[in-house]
Amino acid sequence: MVIALLAAVLLQGQPPAQVSLDEAIRRGMVARGRITEAAAAVAEARAGRRFASQIPNPVISYQHTGAAPRQHVSFDQSFSWLVTRGADRAAASAGLRRAEADSILLTSGVAAEIRSAFYGALGSRAAERLAVEQVAVADSLAALARRRFEAGDISRYEWEQAAQEARRGQLLLSFARESTRARDAAFARAIGASEPVRPAASDPLDGGLDGGTGLALPLDSMPIVAAAVADSAALAFAARSAARARLPVPSLQGGADWDDPAVPGRRFSVLGFAVPLPLWNSGGAEAALARARADRGAAVARETRLEAAQAVAEARVRLDETARRARFARDSLAPAAKSLRERALIAYRLGETSILSVLDALRSEREVVQQQVESLTAFQSALAAWNALFGRME
Repeated sequence: MVIALLAAVLLQGQPPAQVSLDEAIRRGMVARGRITEAAAAVAEARAGRRFASQIPNPVISYQHTGAAPRQHVSFDQSFSWLVTRGADRAAASAGLRRAEADSILLTSGVAAEIRSAFYGALGSRAAERLAVEQVAVADSLAALARRRFEAGDISRYEWEQAAQEARRGQLLLSFARESTRARDAAFARAIGASEPVRPAASDPLDGGLDGGTGLALPLDSMPIVAAAVADSAALAFAARSAARARLPVPSLQGGADWDDPAVPGRRFSVLGFAVPLPLWNSGGAEAALARARADRGAAVARETRLEAAQAVAEARVRLDETARRARFARDSLAPAAKSLRERALIAYRLGETSILSVLDALRSEREVVQQQVESLTAFQSALAAWNALFGRME
């Protein structure tokens, strides 16, 4: 029991490991089950392509009858696969392309999830740091107001306003700590962390804001479009296979009969062929069903291209505008709000302004910095969605 308590105390005092975005993505690629799921789906599709290439085995049968000849052995080798094997292999190859596109979608989706969780945790920590700083400023302001009240420079009401702002800062700090712990837990889950002390995101919150975000790729190279095109191709080849399967391809038959008392020691060979007889149906229903599915797959591929073009246009606008707002908040709004708050405090110490001006400057800075954090986090989420749209891992 004592050892367990000591271990718990040590773990509580242990600082969290600092993790960069690149390291977080690498860890997530190793630990997340979705990555294994994607790899298994590709392996399944490869096995399906091998299965489509296989030649069916002959069927061998043996019979013992009471009538002479009493021993019979026969085999039957179908050759219908000769007309469908090429189309079946092509359909399976298209299925493999679909699985590879799905794998890219899953992998890039995990990377986007990690990026969003990473910068969400950073944003919460930035908001918590702001709350801590504002609590310190509000406490200093309340102490200054008390001294001025005791000196008779201000009224009790003005002093109580400053004290109330300090108490309000403590409440906001509690909310900020709660948000930080929740975002840290979401980040740990995103990278599959299992250690007792959760890792902490360490990069700047504005990472990538001043760099390039990558050009848009052609629509057909996007994983979502590649998957739809692969589905359409697989259905088209399946329709071709169903049409070819209607051909009455013969199968080879052979065998031997022996053990006839009338001709002891003699063995008789049997050789022939069997042809499917389209008596009840000729496979037209299967072919029509496969053709309809192929037409539907082609239509879905066309619609997916249109939806992808719309998604790219919307993601581009969202990325550009969130970047513009984040840069404006970082470079203009936040520095100005901090400067106004510092000048208001100096003016209040000198008795040049009232407590209301200082409180207004404090609240304005809190609002502006919160908007800066939200804008930077929104930019990182937009960048994650943009990269995932084209299957990028960064």
